Amino acid sequence: MNILITGGFEANFSVGFARGLAANGVELCVISCDETAARLTAAGIPNLNLRGSLEPNRPPWIKVGNLVRYYVRLLWFLFRHRGATVHFAGIFRREWIVWEGLVLNRCFRLLAGRYLYTVHNVLPHSREHSRGMRWIYRRIYQVPHRLLVHTGRARQQLIEEFGVPAGRIQLTSLGLNEEMPLTRLSCAEARQRLGLAPAEQVILFFGKIDEYKGLDLLLAAFDGLSLPATRLVIAGTFRNPAYRTRILSLLEPMSRRPAVLLFERFIPNAEAEVFFKAGDVLCLPYRNIYQSGLVFLGPRFGIPMITTDVGALREFVGQDLGLVTRTNDAAGLAEALTAFFSAPGRFPRDAILERAQKLRWPNVCRELAPLYTPARPAECPHPGWGGVKPRGGDGSSP
Repeated sequence: MNILITGGFEANFSVGFARGLAANGVELCVISCDETAARLTAAGIPNLNLRGSLEPNRPPWIKVGNLVRYYVRLLWFLFRHRGATVHFAGIFRREWIVWEGLVLNRCFRLLAGRYLYTVHNVLPHSREHSRGMRWIYRRIYQVPHRLLVHTGRARQQLIEEFGVPAGRIQLTSLGLNEEMPLTRLSCAEARQRLGLAPAEQVILFFGKIDEYKGLDLLLAAFDGLSLPATRLVIAGTFRNPAYRTRILSLLEPMSRRPAVLLFERFIPNAEAEVFFKAGDVLCLPYRNIYQSGLVFLGPRFGIPMITTDVGALREFVGQDLGLVTRTNDAAGLAEALTAFFSAPGRFPRDAILERAQKLRWPNVCRELAPLYTPARPAECPHPGWGGVKPRGGDGSSP
């Protein structure tokens, strides 16, 4: 039996990864949440909604109560199916890191026949220099039978800084984000919906906005561009109120403020295509990052990228998907943007779309299939197994 636990981590990743495993004959039960349960069921993937709601505006006492119930139900389910292959593909929460990282992590190992853990980030964002976090994660990485990492750089860091034996590390790519629908929408139609002119050169900044993603650097670079027909489209939500205040204060005095369009809201999957097809280039001005899911979303729509040279972005973008800046500052971004628009057609969308086929989840998961327990029809779980009573008829919240 194979159990995939995502802990409410990025829904598009979780569903895409589960689809990729299923496409390679891996029978599994996914521990889902309200955001993924219906999508997994529609894909024919058995799942059990133990995590429930992830609504951020819930009262704190409800959040804590739901988390405690989730931990109890999850551990009971794993106990009833001890000996299964357990794969934790989520992220341990910083605010619960002592419990999740030092206790829950070891419970996974004790109850599993084989315990796999996906290392999305070697250390949490903005805590790379925390001695406490390094101490905790050194102990976290000692526990799983196998660690899955997305970049060669992360693999080397685990070996050199955390003492993980190379034989316990499996290098695997992220997969193409195919949870975002792709239709016959044209660039002209997409631009019309956003109020952009057909001849304008459009730079896109997309997704959750936080300081480490460097939007302030992009604003400074854009304001200094000598490309009058260029527009900057920002689409996403702010994660940090203080950073939101800072960005709004930077926008106000910009000489090119009328050329900036800010769509400050959550962009659902069904609407993402509009932004990516309207843009000429996706800009990722990160200050620091290990890897970015946007690198595996942009190719879905064939859009070229401009990134700073941090983490493994150069490793992903290479020479085929876009440009990497010479310096990780506003001047470097402005230089790369100028070079990009000076050579139109250098990164044809058709070529990017063709390369993206190699990144599809079934292709990525093919080499991971041997890590899982071989399929046994009698063990294919369904909601309600293990003495866990599902909420709602399909395991979803009422």
